[in-house]
Amino acid sequence: MLKNVEMGLLNDYYGGLLTEYQRDILVKYYDEDLSLAEIAEISCVSRQAVRDVVVRASDKLKEYEAKLGLVGKMTVLASEIEDVIVSADTETADKLRNILKEIKEM
Repeated sequence: MLKNVEMGLLNDYYGGLLTEYQRDILVKYYDEDLSLAEIAEISCVSRQAVRDVVVRASDKLKEYEAKLGLVGKMTVLASEIEDVIVSADTETADKLRNILKEIKEM
């Protein structure tokens, strides 16, 4: 389950760097939790073709994160903001929650 969340997050951040077909396959596999066989049937390709796309596209997303580190940086930043919210006054906490919401929507 954790791997699905991680890959879904990487696809959210870097999916625009993949082809539309690769993005679509990853969304079906990781976000919609469809099996390789189900995706193959929908896409009219072999199960092996789907597996190859999942492996190659996932590797690309991991490579992008290794080079750019955006997901890691955003995760750390969000965690730090959440820590400050706990000790902040109400007005400041509300402002920080809004900032945090915007960061998570990026």
